[in-house]
Amino acid sequence: MEKIYENIINEGKKNGKTVETINAELKEAGANFHLNSDGGVANWTEAEMAEGFVPAEIEPADVRHLHDYMRYDTEKAGETLRIQCAEGVYDVTWDVYGHPEKAVRVNG
Repeated sequence: MEKIYENIINEGKKNGKTVETINAELKEAGANFHLNSDGGVANWTEAEMAEGFVPAEIEPADVRHLHDYMRYDTEKAGETLRIQCAEGVYDVTWDVYGHPEKAVRVNG
C-alpha cells in the first residue's frame, strides 16, 4: 500500500471521518480498494494479503527515525552506539560533550 493511501486512512481515522468519506478520498487518490464499514479492507486478494499486507490489530508505536537519535545527550558523550531505525542500521557517534557527530550506515 502506498503511503498516500495510508495517510488518507490514518488522518481520516484521527480526524473522526466516516468510512464513506475516507473511501471517497481513497477513490479520488486512485486507490483500487476501499474500507468496509466494519473497518476491514475490501478488494484485497488472498495473494496480496499473503505478500505482506496484514491489517494491524493494534496501532503500532511511534516509529523511531534517525533524527530522533541525532540529539544532544550528555549520557552518550564519547560513545558510539549501533541503532536501528526506520531508515536502516547506523553507528551513531557523540562527541565528549554529548553532541552527535556522525551517523554511519551499516550494511546488515
